[in-house]
Amino acid sequence: MTKQSRILLPFLCVLLCITFSVCPASAEEASLPNMEEASAVYFYHLDSKTLVLSKNTQTVLCAGSTPKIIAGLIACEALSERLNEEVTVTSEMVATSAGYRYFIKAGDVLSVKDLLYIALCGSYNDAYDILAHIISGSLSSFVDLMNEKAHSLGAKNTHYTDPSGISDSSVTTAEDMATIAREAYQNEIYMTVVSTVKYEFGGSLKLEPSQIYNRNALIASNRTTLYYNSICRGMNAGYTERGKSCVITVADNGKERYLSIVMGAPETDDCNYGYTVTNRLIDWVYETYTYLDVVSPDTVICKIPVTVSDFTTEIEVRTKDTLPYYLPKNAEIGKEITYSVRLINTELEAPVADGQMVGYVAVLYNGTKIGTLPIYTSGTAERSSFVSNLLNLKNLTQNRVFVSGTIFFVTVLLAWIITEYVLYRRRHHKWDKYFSSTMTPSADVLKPKAKNEQDLHKNDKLPR
Repeated sequence: MTKQSRILLPFLCVLLCITFSVCPASAEEASLPNMEEASAVYFYHLDSKTLVLSKNTQTVLCAGSTPKIIAGLIACEALSERLNEEVTVTSEMVATSAGYRYFIKAGDVLSVKDLLYIALCGSYNDAYDILAHIISGSLSSFVDLMNEKAHSLGAKNTHYTDPSGISDSSVTTAEDMATIAREAYQNEIYMTVVSTVKYEFGGSLKLEPSQIYNRNALIASNRTTLYYNSICRGMNAGYTERGKSCVITVADNGKERYLSIVMGAPETDDCNYGYTVTNRLIDWVYETYTYLDVVSPDTVICKIPVTVSDFTTEIEVRTKDTLPYYLPKNAEIGKEITYSVRLINTELEAPVADGQMVGYVAVLYNGTKIGTLPIYTSGTAERSSFVSNLLNLKNLTQNRVFVSGTIFFVTVLLAWIITEYVLYRRRHHKWDKYFSSTMTPSADVLKPKAKNEQDLHKNDKLPR
């Protein structure tokens, strides 16, 4: 690896792992449906658990007729095994009934099933009061059960004062109602009853009229064709003086399902804006949203640096699977849709095989994670023998054991050399001293001997 590559590598790794911030598309904002007539809106995609549109979702509002949803849910849960049981109505059960009533009177005998349809499908208040007495013995006890249920589901800003909302003093938020409505949506009996268009009484029951229609104009086309929507199912629609028009329904076209909550919309002689806003939202979302492949095997997620290879310096990283998600049709990758990459290693050492898992990619829409997939190498990289040998040598020289062993060897070698030198010097010093004292001849010994007496006398005559 070159010096420049080593310098750039840390910056490349940081860039690979960055999560980009996103901004909503201006085109999408410009095309939002008009929600100004409603006090609060909560529009939720049930399949992806995505809040698509919202307005004042945590604002505490008068609950209007929405208490009927949790009252109906409790009734379906408590009486699911008693549907054919007959109930004789007492005067206490209907003593305080008011508002929109079926005018059930004391002495009437109805099955639990009939009562559920009169209450949940026809939305008649007196049927809710009778169900409350059957389940809890009194209205006050049943209201306590409603509040207990709501709080257990997480609807902390909700408080009920009666089963049908007739007192117009219950309070809730659009967010709390979404929590309760999602729970009710899971109950098969509840959804069957509230989605029934027409119910006819059978057996010996003698009530007039002998059939009831769903009070929700989205469901029952006989009420008015102005608001009817063929893809809507349940849940509740009603109007009170303080709560105004509140419409809660599920839109299901067979492919996508939405929970729509519109609260606090005005109603005039010409228009019920609760229904109007609801249909406006439904039309808009099916025109604007679709499933997009936010990640596919053709998408290059990032590139990872490769070392110990002659010809490959980086390898592309992709997913093996496609991740579809329900988003606006004009959402773009790199703008609303972004990726956050988490790599196991910030670089790969050759050899690298195709399809080797290297980490994960999180897909975000406007900063919110919508899915995660593993990512894999897309390509191969062969190992260079020359570079490998150099790397092995480099690694060897950087190995702690090797370095420690080398230092130890050099230290021992130096110690041995120094010791030998010292010993050598000491030996020669002793020998030099010995030879200088025992083997150096004296001056007389070094003086040449005279061959004869004459030579001796010659020496004496030498000048001194």
